[in-house]
Amino acid sequence: MEPNNIQNGLQNEAQRLIERVPENANAENTRGIADALRVLMQEKQVSQATVAKWVGYSASTVSDFLRGTYCGDLGKVCNRIVNILNESYRRQGATKDRKPYVETSVALAVMELIRRVESFSDDEGMIGLVIGDGGHGKSICLRQYAKANLNSLYIQLDGTMTALALFRAIGKELGIDTTGVLSDLAVRLIEVLRHRHLVVMLDEASGLKVRQLNQLRQVIVVKGKCPLILAGNQNLLHTVMQPATARGCESLDQFTSRMAGVLNLDERAAQPDGGLYTPDDIRKLYEYGGVRLTTDGVNALRRIGKTPQSGRFRTCSIIIAALHSSGVVQEKGLIDAKLICEAIRQLKLPVAERLPVSTIRQDREIEVPAAAAG
Repeated sequence: MEPNNIQNGLQNEAQRLIERVPENANAENTRGIADALRVLMQEKQVSQATVAKWVGYSASTVSDFLRGTYCGDLGKVCNRIVNILNESYRRQGATKDRKPYVETSVALAVMELIRRVESFSDDEGMIGLVIGDGGHGKSICLRQYAKANLNSLYIQLDGTMTALALFRAIGKELGIDTTGVLSDLAVRLIEVLRHRHLVVMLDEASGLKVRQLNQLRQVIVVKGKCPLILAGNQNLLHTVMQPATARGCESLDQFTSRMAGVLNLDERAAQPDGGLYTPDDIRKLYEYGGVRLTTDGVNALRRIGKTPQSGRFRTCSIIIAALHSSGVVQEKGLIDAKLICEAIRQLKLPVAERLPVSTIRQDREIEVPAAAAG
């Protein structure tokens, strides 16, 4: 590959525009921009109110712009809308022909855990954990399950959430009144949950404390009688598996007694049989747009997926998307291990030092660092 071929491809993609801001914006020369915005709204199935939030204006301003009757600073409004249009265009180019969801072996394992937790839930709910560091695909699998199974709630937590904020997020998804103190909200939640057949899935749950875990157990599992799925990294598993004899951890005995299963993706990835994703999984994930992977290219991506704290398959997705923009890949329609290594070098990824692709042997196999090999 020519030096910086991938970087050049990415730069060209970044400079691609479908619309430009006219020098002297008026109703006539912004008509094409308004038409392009209508197309985008139709493709994404979004309203004028949503577009207004994107650009930081009122819905009435967007409406006037689309009709060609806006009387304010048309150039400024045009600038923000053009940026939205071009950004959307570049995103579509980066993900062209790529499926948003692929039913891999990981997806099937997550689904199996959820169904097991459901089947063990009777007089009260049970609990399941999905454990793994970033890039395994936990969130995609849970969101897809929620999309396909409408008797489920998917909520993404964040580290700033108090117990009240957490239960308000659940209440909002259920469409109930979320005002008032935590105890009152908990009563309303329980009343709704105990009459519904729901699976509650909380993602990004690594920051939950013992007290919050106990509150979830009491409200969602015991009194609400709903299965509970928590997804996070090893910090979540460490919190749950602390000795119940430790001060402040007494409630963990009750929590763990209701656990119907733990899916530890990190452990599965480290297994000597090749890890979480099969070669067929890799091909389904990363062969798109007419581009194929060689056998050693598949092996390279699988080894990245086995490497802890590397971003795993999120990193693989970045590498493959970058390679799709390069001339050599567009010309040959193939991605091999050497190209993957070159992409990592040119992209200067922050996780590059952890990736097991620093050298390639004569047989085109990727070396695994001693630390990763164990």
